[in-house]
Amino acid sequence: MLTGVLHRLAARPWVYDQVQNLAGAKRVVEKLSQGIAPLSAKVVVDIGGGTGTAGNLFAPDCRYICLDVELPKLMGFRSRFPSGLAVLGDATSMPMIDCCADMVICKSVTHHLTDLMLARTLDESRRVLRAGGHVILLDAVINRQRLAGRMLWRLDRGSYPRTEEDLRERLESRFKIIHWEKFAIYHEYVFGIGVKG
Repeated sequence: MLTGVLHRLAARPWVYDQVQNLAGAKRVVEKLSQGIAPLSAKVVVDIGGGTGTAGNLFAPDCRYICLDVELPKLMGFRSRFPSGLAVLGDATSMPMIDCCADMVICKSVTHHLTDLMLARTLDESRRVLRAGGHVILLDAVINRQRLAGRMLWRLDRGSYPRTEEDLRERLESRFKIIHWEKFAIYHEYVFGIGVKG
């Protein structure tokens, strides 16, 4: 019951951003920034983009598309980026044409998806990417040895934490992996970059 109240509260844009910051989101975004800096992209789709924290990582002439299933978060995105493109939609069936994006970002999303939903999300990411486009996968992974991580997983709305090996295998089945690393804040995280061949 208390967890449900906390989840509804965390759906509010300002609260969501503060909770993410407490959980180490700024360091995650810094890692993301370093990884994508050498990549060029004119059209970026950020699936599960929330309030658009990754939007600041791209040049002003980049078309940043924030895709999310929660309208309050997209409203928070639009208040920060009035000219940004907010799309209310599901990553398992993106309302976009084939080969329209140079980059798809999947940050802190996979642990919210069932196995079937994750497979569809990766397939959709491949569909909307142009040849040579990059998929960016960054998410917390389960490590039962980390006390802080176990506590955070109890509070997280995501019900499907996965191992590093599982996420790598899923990404590798659809993309050529050009970067893979694991790092820790409170959770352990994986950061992978794949290329559509």
